[in-house]
Amino acid sequence: MKLGVTLPGAIRPAEAKELARRAERAGAEAVWTLDVRRDPYLLAAAALDATEQIQVGTNVAVAFARSPAVTATTAWDLSQWSGGRFVLGLGSQVGPTLKARFGVEADHPGPRMRDYVATVRDCFGAFEHGFGKHEGPYYNVRRPALQPGAESGVTPPPIYVAAVNPYMTAIVGECADGFAGHAFTTERYIQEVLRPALELGARVAGREQPPPILLQLVVAPDRESAARQMIAYTVPGYRRVLDHAGLGALADQVMQASRGGDRARARQLIDEGYLDLLGVVTDGDLPGAIRRWAPHADRLSLSVPWFGMKDEEQLAAAHQLVDALEGLADP
Repeated sequence: MKLGVTLPGAIRPAEAKELARRAERAGAEAVWTLDVRRDPYLLAAAALDATEQIQVGTNVAVAFARSPAVTATTAWDLSQWSGGRFVLGLGSQVGPTLKARFGVEADHPGPRMRDYVATVRDCFGAFEHGFGKHEGPYYNVRRPALQPGAESGVTPPPIYVAAVNPYMTAIVGECADGFAGHAFTTERYIQEVLRPALELGARVAGREQPPPILLQLVVAPDRESAARQMIAYTVPGYRRVLDHAGLGALADQVMQASRGGDRARARQLIDEGYLDLLGVVTDGDLPGAIRRWAPHADRLSLSVPWFGMKDEEQLAAAHQLVDALEGLADP
């Protein structure tokens, strides 16, 4: 199983370099960056600068907060600078958070994401050949290569796209090079909802195989921090995961407690009700967690909680995670 490490959400560039360097030495096959506090592309640049062979990617960058041409330019340059080691991971972000955080709205996120990915790919083509454009239902970019001139020898970054619900997952199956799976999932949900949706999307697009699955796992120092992180993910847009497990009513209770400011109650409900079903490691048994989730993914990315943890606590937990990764490689 391919194991990667996700940098903490609040990490600073110098810290990102050191942690990425350690992760590569510990045997990680990739380093991933979040888009929750720092700019994910700047953190990716820092990680690329500190590593030599492994992939570095965004898991994931919020797509609709940025023009697809801007995203394509950044991803292309990171691939150029790193000799083709950059992976572009994109996500739509749930609508209320997108508006509250970035002040933008994006209607029809599924079809819009399909066109966003197509726009990025057409921009890659324009950069490679020195000319080109994209005309689509949501984006029209007439001149992405403002300075003309072909730029050969650059590897177009593979594009991974995140999804939780089956409709967006099917679109990922149509257009993406990889599926970025969320930690807020269950084994049954992957097998019974997400995989069939990916396969459906691939068939619609005439692809021979659905894209590979990169699954994020949250490795938490304790159950309290893990449950606190899952408060951030227990939102209406992700409720379907718990509906599928027969826990929709419990999800509503958690959301009600969270909205009312009673996070202690929300944590308790999560801890007792569904924490152990999700992509979370709380008992220190990383080998056991890998054995549990490996059958459901092609790649795993190991992360630490970012919601409700101080910056220094995130960083310390991430270094402990790398220590554990080194332990897996020991004879």
